[in-house]
Amino acid sequence: MFKNIGSKIMKLAQIYCWIKIIISISVGLAMIILRYLFTYLSTLFLIYGILLIILGPLISWIGSFLLYGFGRLVENSDIISGRK
Repeated sequence: MFKNIGSKIMKLAQIYCWIKIIISISVGLAMIILRYLFTYLSTLFLIYGILLIILGPLISWIGSFLLYGFGRLVENSDIISGRK
């Protein structure tokens, strides 16, 4: 279960990033569609949807750096200590 934990942490960072990217794009598209279906919604709803589609994946990608870097650090410390 705890063997190769560094590579598992890095894989978790990748999966977490992709899930957040898919969710941000889906919610952004839903906001745009809802704006056109319900005309009483503000134009800001449309702008927020577009910003979420553009900035959401970027923020998700940047946010995964810390977790991926921690996994890389654990993996490299295992190599240095001779456990791997």
